[in-house]
Amino acid sequence: MEQAKKHLKWTSIALLALAGSTLLQIVAELLFGDLNNAEIPAGSPDHILMITKIILLGFSCVMLFPQVYVGVKGLLVVKAPNASKGHIVWAIILFVFTLVDLLSPAFALVMQDNVNENLSLLLGGLVEASVYFDYIKYAKVIAREC
Repeated sequence: MEQAKKHLKWTSIALLALAGSTLLQIVAELLFGDLNNAEIPAGSPDHILMITKIILLGFSCVMLFPQVYVGVKGLLVVKAPNASKGHIVWAIILFVFTLVDLLSPAFALVMQDNVNENLSLLLGGLVEASVYFDYIKYAKVIAREC
Protein backbone atom coordinates (compact mmCIF):
# COMPACT_ATOMS: atom_id res chain seq x y z
CA MET A 1 0.00 0.00 0.00
CA GLU A 2 2.92 2.34 0.61
CA GLN A 3 3.95 2.05 -3.02
CA ALA A 4 0.38 2.86 -4.11
CA LYS A 5 0.36 5.92 -1.82
CA LYS A 6 3.62 7.13 -3.30
CA HIS A 7 2.33 6.75 -6.87
CA LEU A 8 -1.01 8.37 -6.02
CA LYS A 9 0.81 11.33 -4.48
CA TRP A 10 2.87 11.89 -7.62
CA THR A 11 -0.08 11.47 -9.97
CA SER A 12 -2.11 13.91 -7.85
CA ILE A 13 0.71 16.44 -8.06
CA ALA A 14 0.88 15.86 -11.82
CA LEU A 15 -2.87 16.49 -12.14
CA LEU A 16 -2.56 19.74 -10.21
CA ALA A 17 0.39 20.76 -12.39
CA LEU A 18 -1.63 19.98 -15.53
CA ALA A 19 -4.53 22.06 -14.19
CA GLY A 20 -2.18 24.94 -13.44
CA SER A 21 -0.64 24.66 -16.89
CA THR A 22 -4.08 24.67 -18.50
CA LEU A 23 -5.08 27.73 -16.49
CA LEU A 24 -1.93 29.60 -17.54
CA GLN A 25 -2.56 28.63 -21.14
CA ILE A 26 -6.15 29.91 -20.97
CA VAL A 27 -5.10 33.20 -19.37
CA ALA A 28 -2.35 33.70 -21.97
CA GLU A 29 -4.77 32.96 -24.80
CA LEU A 30 -7.32 35.41 -23.45
CA LEU A 31 -4.75 38.14 -22.82
CA PHE A 32 -2.63 37.80 -25.93
CA GLY A 33 -4.80 35.86 -28.38
CA ASP A 34 -7.81 36.95 -30.29
CA LEU A 35 -11.33 35.68 -29.83
CA ASN A 36 -11.67 34.47 -33.39
CA ASN A 37 -13.96 31.57 -32.45
CA ALA A 38 -16.35 33.70 -30.41
CA GLU A 39 -19.51 35.10 -31.90
CA ILE A 40 -18.56 38.73 -31.41
CA PRO A 41 -19.43 41.09 -34.25
CA ALA A 42 -16.53 42.95 -35.80
CA GLY A 43 -16.14 46.46 -34.45
CA SER A 44 -17.67 45.69 -31.03
CA PRO A 45 -16.74 48.08 -28.21
CA ASP A 46 -13.74 47.21 -26.03
CA HIS A 47 -15.86 46.72 -22.90
CA ILE A 48 -17.89 43.98 -24.64
CA LEU A 49 -14.65 42.23 -25.55
CA MET A 50 -13.38 42.52 -21.95
CA ILE A 51 -16.67 41.17 -20.54
CA THR A 52 -16.48 38.23 -22.95
CA LYS A 53 -12.91 37.47 -21.86
CA ILE A 54 -13.87 37.59 -18.17
CA ILE A 55 -16.82 35.26 -18.74
CA LEU A 56 -14.64 32.83 -20.70
CA LEU A 57 -11.99 32.89 -17.96
CA GLY A 58 -14.62 32.25 -15.28
CA PHE A 59 -16.17 29.40 -17.24
CA SER A 60 -12.74 27.87 -17.84
CA CYS A 61 -11.96 28.01 -14.11
CA VAL A 62 -15.24 26.28 -13.33
CA MET A 63 -14.37 23.58 -15.85
CA LEU A 64 -10.97 23.06 -14.18
CA PHE A 65 -12.54 22.58 -10.74
CA PRO A 66 -13.10 18.78 -11.08
CA GLN A 67 -9.46 18.27 -12.06
CA VAL A 68 -8.27 20.33 -9.10
CA TYR A 69 -10.69 18.43 -6.83
CA VAL A 70 -9.30 15.08 -7.97
CA GLY A 71 -5.71 16.23 -7.44
CA VAL A 72 -6.34 17.65 -3.97
CA LYS A 73 -8.48 14.69 -2.91
CA GLY A 74 -5.71 12.33 -4.03
CA LEU A 75 -3.23 14.14 -1.79
CA LEU A 76 -5.68 13.95 1.11
CA VAL A 77 -6.27 10.22 0.56
CA VAL A 78 -2.51 9.65 0.66
CA LYS A 79 -2.33 11.30 4.09
CA ALA A 80 -5.48 9.67 5.50
CA PRO A 81 -6.53 6.62 3.44
CA ASN A 82 -10.24 5.92 3.31
CA ALA A 83 -12.65 3.91 1.21
CA SER A 84 -14.33 6.93 -0.43
CA LYS A 85 -14.74 6.57 -4.16
CA GLY A 86 -16.14 9.92 -5.30
CA HIS A 87 -12.75 11.15 -6.46
CA ILE A 88 -12.25 7.92 -8.38
CA VAL A 89 -15.56 8.42 -10.18
CA TRP A 90 -14.57 11.97 -11.09
CA ALA A 91 -11.18 10.72 -12.31
CA ILE A 92 -12.91 8.14 -14.51
CA ILE A 93 -15.22 10.81 -15.97
CA LEU A 94 -12.28 13.11 -16.67
CA PHE A 95 -10.33 10.19 -18.16
CA VAL A 96 -13.18 9.46 -20.58
CA PHE A 97 -13.44 13.15 -21.51
CA THR A 98 -9.69 13.21 -22.15
CA LEU A 99 -9.96 10.17 -24.42
CA VAL A 100 -12.84 11.74 -26.34
CA ASP A 101 -10.83 14.94 -26.64
CA LEU A 102 -8.08 12.94 -28.40
CA LEU A 103 -10.36 12.09 -31.32
CA SER A 104 -10.22 15.51 -32.98
CA PRO A 105 -6.41 15.81 -33.21
CA ALA A 106 -6.13 12.14 -34.21
CA PHE A 107 -8.54 12.58 -37.12
CA ALA A 108 -6.83 15.83 -38.11
CA LEU A 109 -3.48 14.01 -38.16
CA VAL A 110 -4.93 11.34 -40.41
CA MET A 111 -6.14 14.09 -42.75
CA GLN A 112 -2.69 15.74 -42.43
CA ASP A 113 -4.25 19.03 -41.36
CA ASN A 114 -2.00 21.32 -39.27
CA VAL A 115 0.26 18.41 -38.32
CA ASN A 116 2.52 20.11 -35.75
CA GLU A 117 -0.31 21.59 -33.68
CA ASN A 118 -2.40 18.42 -33.78
CA LEU A 119 0.56 16.22 -32.91
CA SER A 120 1.26 18.45 -29.91
CA LEU A 121 -2.39 18.27 -28.83
CA LEU A 122 -2.44 14.50 -29.26
CA LEU A 123 0.74 13.95 -27.25
CA GLY A 124 -0.42 16.30 -24.48
CA GLY A 125 -3.75 14.50 -24.32
CA LEU A 126 -2.04 11.11 -24.14
CA VAL A 127 0.09 12.30 -21.24
CA GLU A 128 -2.99 13.59 -19.42
CA ALA A 129 -4.88 10.35 -20.10
CA SER A 130 -1.99 8.27 -18.76
CA VAL A 131 -1.87 10.37 -15.58
CA TYR A 132 -5.62 9.82 -15.05
CA PHE A 133 -5.19 6.09 -15.73
CA ASP A 134 -2.45 5.82 -13.09
CA TYR A 135 -4.48 7.90 -10.64
CA ILE A 136 -7.49 5.61 -11.02
CA LYS A 137 -5.37 2.48 -10.69
CA TYR A 138 -3.61 3.53 -7.49
CA ALA A 139 -6.66 5.18 -5.91
CA LYS A 140 -8.58 1.92 -6.37
CA VAL A 141 -5.76 -0.02 -4.68
CA ILE A 142 -5.84 2.31 -1.67
CA ALA A 143 -9.65 2.26 -1.48
CA ARG A 144 -9.70 -1.53 -1.69
CA GLU A 145 -7.21 -1.90 1.18
CA CYS A 146 -9.12 0.40 3.54
